[in-house]
Amino acid sequence: MDGRQMAAAAGVLLAALGAASSAAAVEPPKVFGRIYLDYVGQDVDRATGLDFDADDRRVRTARIGAEGKLSSKWSYKGELSMTDDSAPQWEDILIEYRPVASTAITAGNFKSLGLENITSSRYSTFLEKGPYTDALDIGRVLGVRVKTGGPDWTLAATVVADSINASDPVQVAEGDSAMTGLAVRGTWAPVNTAQTKAHLGAWARVRERQDGRAFTYRTRNNTNFGDRYTSSGAIGDGDTMVGLEGLVIRDRFSLQGEWARAEVDRVTGGNEDFSTWYVAAAWYLTGEMRVLDAKKGELGRTKVLRPVTEGGGGAWELAARYDNLDLTGISGAPRTAGEYSAWTLGANWHLTSHMRVMANYTTSKNDNPAVGADVDVDTWQFRFQYDF
Repeated sequence: MDGRQMAAAAGVLLAALGAASSAAAVEPPKVFGRIYLDYVGQDVDRATGLDFDADDRRVRTARIGAEGKLSSKWSYKGELSMTDDSAPQWEDILIEYRPVASTAITAGNFKSLGLENITSSRYSTFLEKGPYTDALDIGRVLGVRVKTGGPDWTLAATVVADSINASDPVQVAEGDSAMTGLAVRGTWAPVNTAQTKAHLGAWARVRERQDGRAFTYRTRNNTNFGDRYTSSGAIGDGDTMVGLEGLVIRDRFSLQGEWARAEVDRVTGGNEDFSTWYVAAAWYLTGEMRVLDAKKGELGRTKVLRPVTEGGGGAWELAARYDNLDLTGISGAPRTAGEYSAWTLGANWHLTSHMRVMANYTTSKNDNPAVGADVDVDTWQFRFQYDF
């Protein structure tokens, strides 16, 4: 089943469920949304070519959505995103069935892999997700997932296709199909007390492009602004990936990291691999604590102890992270392939649990000494964020 067929099937299923439940007492939908107003500036220093500065003031995202229950076992969610830089896109759009409280079957467009990736940007420590999410291409895709778990563990398996926002595959003959794959993820919280929490996770994914476009492995400079200077080019016919997750929260301090390795089947034949990882630390000066939902294997919303709306000073958070993406093992790649590394410093002022001001500074290096295509980039990012 390709992406278009899955979307059509999900739509038909949702319509049928809505009709079937019309005679029953259905909860009214909950409307939710968010808006991020950003300023971003870059200083680009190129080993070959012109150096330059660039900046932008923009609506990073403005989203509106609705979610609710059709019955005690059926629920739904739909969310549309708009930005200054692209056409409107679907974010989460799904329907979920819970045969029992501990198990959910979900169909639609959603995220399924990686701790930072699954964590909503409403709760992320940094303005943007790093090359771990960008290069591995583990964002939202169409899929059908079965997920189960207990108080401190989860296990999920997902049949995946392409994103609902992706263009159709190049049609060269009747019967052409889009990307397909299978993903699994498991998490465990060996420590889950009021003051200390620990999270361990692992995931794997295999996929084939079928008649879709070849996979590209690349990253921006810890931002979604500007060019990508580290890229493999369109080389992947299929790939197999494994990833590991780790998180420790102790009162106001947290340490988080992820590592992944990918083996790529090239369009031209042969297999090659690459790796990516990051580690990040954060500290609340005002005594708050990050929230780990061990039942979901996800991070949640931090509760501000003294919000400004109640006469307090809000919550103040400092953070730092290091990122690495190593594409040097991919031979015959374009001049922009190589190794990416970056340090990011961040400061967040949480006015309330739903409103914050964020600032990030990233110094990054895109290194490819073999061809003299090094690019160093300094990036400043600021955001006002509100969600409801």
